[in-house]
Amino acid sequence: MEHQAAEGRKQRRHGLLMRWLLRAPVLVYRIGLGGLMPGRPMLGGLMPGHLMLTTAGRRSGRPHRVVVDMWQGTATDSYYVASGFGQHADWHRNIQANPEVGVQVGWRKFRARATTLPEEEAEEQVLGRWRQHGRLMRFYAAVSLRMMGLKGWSTEEEVRAVVAEMRIVALHPAVDG
Repeated sequence: MEHQAAEGRKQRRHGLLMRWLLRAPVLVYRIGLGGLMPGRPMLGGLMPGHLMLTTAGRRSGRPHRVVVDMWQGTATDSYYVASGFGQHADWHRNIQANPEVGVQVGWRKFRARATTLPEEEAEEQVLGRWRQHGRLMRFYAAVSLRMMGLKGWSTEEEVRAVVAEMRIVALHPAVDG
């Protein structure tokens, strides 16, 4: 019994450490150093860029912030982000209730409209990046996808299976009018 209690405390500590590590980038943005975060993919696409997404809480309406991996559309000013925890991620559930969001990429801040892509379009977006940066993305994905409990990234079929579990969201900057 005492062994089980010790294991429970150990898991809680690991959970708190992981939560702190995942929230640390938000603190970097909040203290005004967001421009130091990589806003563009680095190392030839190996490391994705990051942005801070601010959503309105679906029940409270209060701002909620999360730093997510992103890539920029080639023909547009839109950014794409992936919800590794699928439709269950809090930020994704918030944008379903209110798609008007705040975005910060590096030092740049703007308002945007979030749109969850249909699965076919999401596959097209992710497969395009996978084909462009295949080997490098496989290495990054091996680490990040496993953290989220998702499987491999070696073949197009595996990429499609992963995309089916995720939600890909397009962030379209608002046009001031």
